[in-house]
Amino acid sequence: MKTIDCRGLACPQPVINTKKALDMGARTLEIITDNVVSRENVLKFARSQGCFASFTDDNGIYRIIVTRADTLPSTLLEAVASLPVLGNLTLYLITSDEFGRGGAELGMALMKTFFYALSESGVQNNHLVFVNAGVKLVCESSPVLESIRKLTEVGWDIKACGTCLNYYGLKEKLVLGEITNMYNIVELVEQSGKVVTL
Repeated sequence: MKTIDCRGLACPQPVINTKKALDMGARTLEIITDNVVSRENVLKFARSQGCFASFTDDNGIYRIIVTRADTLPSTLLEAVASLPVLGNLTLYLITSDEFGRGGAELGMALMKTFFYALSESGVQNNHLVFVNAGVKLVCESSPVLESIRKLTEVGWDIKACGTCLNYYGLKEKLVLGEITNMYNIVELVEQSGKVVTL
């Protein structure tokens, strides 16, 4: 088992180090980090690659064990294979808490209407990624939380940029979705069938 010590490294470096090790053929990895966001991002990345990933917490030192998919039971591999194919999905990249350019009040009203219409559309299993001021929409007091919550109930994947949440001081106020990093966002953009930017 290969060990990668990522203590003190900011995201997305632990994810990049994990990817490099997997690309070089490592079958089982131990990634050590002292950062919760890095831990979550490594876990999400590993699982997105079809690997099994788990962690232990030793007083704030996280030891993540990543195992390649070909060592997993066939029943688990079949379950993973039945998941929706990312290339067939649409990624909505939400870059602001306002829809369009112009008056702020109008922009916020339009954004609320957009998410309501999207939640009523019946479309399932797509992706919403919130960056820049868009992260405000998945935090406390957002006027669109109910509509976004309805989307999660029909399989939509919700992600919010961790750097953006930190910038606006909203990390502790995140209500919906998972914290992600730019490495993962770029990967989603490259793999999605269509990208819609708002």
